[in-house]
Amino acid sequence: MSSRSHRDLAALSNTASTSRVLNLSLLNERHGDEDEHRANPLFRSRKLNTSIVIKHRLRANERASAASKRLNATKIVLPFDPTNLRIGGHAFFVGEPGHEAMLRSALGISPEELSHDLRVLDQIDQLPSLDPFLMREQLRRNGLNVANSYFNISAADLQRMLSFVADEIHQLVAMAFGADGGRESSSRLAEALLSTQLDERLEPLRLTLRLEGDQFREGVFCWKGFLYYKWLRDELLPDVVRVIKELGRLRIAGPRDRQSMEYIAESQARICTSIRMEMAAAKQAIDDYDRMFDDLVTNSKANAFREFLLSAPERFVALGERLGNAAHVASFWRYRFPDPSRLVVTVEEALDILQDFESSFGGTVRV
Repeated sequence: MSSRSHRDLAALSNTASTSRVLNLSLLNERHGDEDEHRANPLFRSRKLNTSIVIKHRLRANERASAASKRLNATKIVLPFDPTNLRIGGHAFFVGEPGHEAMLRSALGISPEELSHDLRVLDQIDQLPSLDPFLMREQLRRNGLNVANSYFNISAADLQRMLSFVADEIHQLVAMAFGADGGRESSSRLAEALLSTQLDERLEPLRLTLRLEGDQFREGVFCWKGFLYYKWLRDELLPDVVRVIKELGRLRIAGPRDRQSMEYIAESQARICTSIRMEMAAAKQAIDDYDRMFDDLVTNSKANAFREFLLSAPERFVALGERLGNAAHVASFWRYRFPDPSRLVVTVEEALDILQDFESSFGGTVRV
């Protein structure tokens, strides 16, 4: 790994999870003594269970080794020493040629354990981001029971999302349940919709949409995804606005050179433009969903909404990637600059931060 890669890895030492990063090493340090964490690990291999999982925006020289033409891939870093990330580690992309053979050799686990861990990697790779709610849903709907400590979503966030979803689906509840579709019914259906199991509470919804079996399961999962990302966008907006407002106020302390300062100024403008574009595109995708949902509840167009849900994965992935990119920038900025009055960095740190942000949006970084 390059020296910059080592610095990037070390910077994750105190970050447990974001929409782009899952630091299993830190989660193991914080929760490794808990019974549930030990009984239901994410991976059977200790090396994988103390790795760093990254939803990585592929640079041009990396796309040949990735498994597909996607701009984002799932990168796994196996630290040489999970207690000291500064010394780096071995990295690979899920699905790249030879990654199964490499893991078989490196992990030293049984074929059954390897099969389980490869399955988990595949399920994570299918997600557009590492947002904890969606990752939990993805794993559990595929029969993978993992301790709650791996999903860093608070009870308060879950409660806020539950209230948000109940408000969102109130009109649909009235349509599906008739005169009995009050606020209490909306709350019950929201709880059922956000649970990891499909039960009889969703039967009126299934009948309304005329979906069966796997189609209903996939449709509900994608619907939860849209609702989650709509909620997340509202939650994210204040932090995104803060980044745009403060990025240009970043102050450089210590030695500097003209070329670096010119790059910093140009990069700041590009990043602000990219954030605005990603958030605008995310809003457009959510507006498309809102139009289809309004047609369902206003004009009883169940067929159109059903087809929207069944064709949703492509839209859902793009929406997740856009919000994941913006969320990564916003969450890192909040972590690195908790005090808006102290936006001071060295020129080297400014370059590292801005290059990371630009790579998040697919920009060209300075070499």
